[in-house]
Amino acid sequence: MAQRAGVGRGALYRNFSDRDAMIVAVLERLLDELRAVVSQHADEPRLFEEFIKHYGGVAAFHAKASIGIGSGSLDPAVSRLRSEADDTMQHMLSHAIACNALPSGVMTEDVQLAARMIAGVAAFLDGDRDEMLDRAMRIIASGLRSLG
Repeated sequence: MAQRAGVGRGALYRNFSDRDAMIVAVLERLLDELRAVVSQHADEPRLFEEFIKHYGGVAAFHAKASIGIGSGSLDPAVSRLRSEADDTMQHMLSHAIACNALPSGVMTEDVQLAARMIAGVAAFLDGDRDEMLDRAMRIIASGLRSLG
C-alpha cells in the first residue's frame, strides 16, 4: 500500500499520520491517474478500453479500502473519492458516446459492471495477463457496443 502511495515502507509513518491517511492518499493518486487517462484519450475511440483497464485498479483498491470503513475519518473520504471516480466515469462515458465508441444507451451502471467483470478476469488469469485482459476488454467492449 505504501508503494502505491509513492513512498517506501519505512517512510510510512513519517509521511502519513495513520493507515487511513495512507489509504486516502492511494485513492487520490489512483483517481488522478484515472482522470489523466480520460484527458489523454478523450477524443479517441479506444477511450473506453483505456479507461476500464485503469478503473479496474481503482475499483479493486476501493474494495480493499472498504474493509477498513468504519473508522470515522475514512468513511467520508472514501465516499467522496468514490463519487469523484463516478463523476470521472460519467465524463469518460459522455466522451466515448460523442466519438461513437459506445452507443448512447450505455449507462454508468453498465460501465461499473464491465469494470467488475474485468477485475474478476484479472483475478483469475493464467498465462499472459496483458493479452488476456486485452481479449476480455474486446469482448466486453463489443458487447456494450451492441446495446445501441
